[in-house]
Amino acid sequence: MDIVFLPGLNNTGDVFRDVSAALPAPLRSHCPDLPALERIEALADAVLAVAPERFYLAGYSFGGYVALGVLEKARERVRGLCLMGSSARADSEAQKAKRQQAIRSLDPATYVDAASSSVAPFHPDNRQRADLVARRRELASAYGAQRYLAHVRATMDRKDRSHLLDGAVPTLWLAGSHDAVVPVQQQSEEAAQAGHCRYLEIPGAGHLLPLEQPQAVAHALASWIVRTP
Repeated sequence: MDIVFLPGLNNTGDVFRDVSAALPAPLRSHCPDLPALERIEALADAVLAVAPERFYLAGYSFGGYVALGVLEKARERVRGLCLMGSSARADSEAQKAKRQQAIRSLDPATYVDAASSSVAPFHPDNRQRADLVARRRELASAYGAQRYLAHVRATMDRKDRSHLLDGAVPTLWLAGSHDAVVPVQQQSEEAAQAGHCRYLEIPGAGHLLPLEQPQAVAHALASWIVRTP
């Protein structure tokens, strides 16, 4: 069985390295990087071009937006969908304004520092972990300012895809217990409105749950897939 992981903003596919390592043997993980494209639809096409014929799909944060684009284009290929720290809704006008400001203020020379210096997205217990801080910086460095700009534009332009969570494809929704980027209450509400959706909060994680709690994420995914037809 194949599972395709899609990373968030400021992350490459390597953000799932420890999650993949913790998966049981029957699951084969694929962790592609997302190219610097400015439309969710184009990113979904890029994923489908390299994905197995049938697969489970797990999208983290921005990767969740792309995962929903994949589902919209090729529902018949997706055996099950996992959203992590993400949303099926479109950006509000206030969110779009903040992203426009981020684009205007971006300096490619200082991008890595700006993308990795704040520890606020981590769970409070993880903010002093030098290994996690270093991994996050490595990911941002490999990701780069060009991809960041493209993906922020794709985020702003995305449409509401809540209607896709109609129960036709089994869904698992994972939220970090202390996610301050995509509020936990919002995630639980969206999951409750979705059909055939299992919602689970991962203790000891903020928004960066694939880095902070990879074993728990892997266990949740594997347990859910076993129960999914």
